[in-house]
Amino acid sequence: MKVETEFIDVPRDCKISCELVGMAVPDFLQLMVDHFSYAHMHMHNISEFDMATKAFLGANRLLGEKEIEPAKHLSTGQKERFLKLFRQVLKTSTNRNYSFPTRRNKVKVLAGELLQIYEKGLDVKGVIYYDEETRINLSEEFLCMSLFFQRTPTELLNAVMLRISYAEFYARYHLKQEEHNPAMAFFLRVMDGYGNIQNQEYLSSQSFKEYFLWDIQEFRTRYLFYRNLDDRIDAYRERLEEIYQQIQKPYFDHD
Repeated sequence: MKVETEFIDVPRDCKISCELVGMAVPDFLQLMVDHFSYAHMHMHNISEFDMATKAFLGANRLLGEKEIEPAKHLSTGQKERFLKLFRQVLKTSTNRNYSFPTRRNKVKVLAGELLQIYEKGLDVKGVIYYDEETRINLSEEFLCMSLFFQRTPTELLNAVMLRISYAEFYARYHLKQEEHNPAMAFFLRVMDGYGNIQNQEYLSSQSFKEYFLWDIQEFRTRYLFYRNLDDRIDAYRERLEEIYQQIQKPYFDHD
C-alpha cells in the first residue's frame, strides 16, 4: 500500500472521526504513541497499551513486507550487548511472575538501553511535526520499534490512521461483519473518555447533540436496505461528512 513517508497525511475518515467526537487528531496520535509498549509486542491483555501497540504492529503489516537491512553501523561488541538486552526483553515480557504493569515498566527501561546502542551513528529525532506548530513527541519505545522495523515514524502514523474510520466501524457493526482492528478499539476507548483529550465544551454543545448524537442513532434503520458492506460504508461516510460540515459551518444553508 502506498503511504506518504515525508509528511503527516491525515485521511479524511480519520479527521472526521476524531473531530466529530471532540478529539484533535494530533492529540489522538500523541496519546497513541505514548501508549506504545515494547513489552506488549510479546504479551497480550485488554489494556489501552496493548491496543495501541497492536495497532502499530498492524500498521507495519499494512505497509507490506520489507527486507530488513543488517545493522552494519554496530560493532561486534555492540551487537552482542544488543542481543543480550533483547533476550532480556523477551524473557521479561513473557514472565508471568510479574504483573503486566511491572513487565511494561521493566521492558521500558530495557528498550531505552536498546535505543542507546542502536541509534549510535544514526540521525534519530525524538519528534516529528504534525504541522508547522504542532509537535508529536516520540517515546523511546516507539523509536525502537520504528528503527527495528526500518520504518519512518511518519509512515507508521500515516498507516495507523488509515485504520480509523467511524463510518467503516459503524457499518461493520450494523451488518455484523466486524473485524479485528486494535487501532479502532483504542479510538473507541478514547471516545469513551480515556486519556481526557476530548473537548468537553464541544461535547456539551447543542450542535454536537443535535447534528451528531441524534443523527447516528437513526443510521441502522435509515440505511437498512444497504446490505453490501461497501455501499453501507459509503452511505455512512457521506452522511458523516454532511454532519461534519453542518457543525463546522452551522450558518451555511446545506439544503
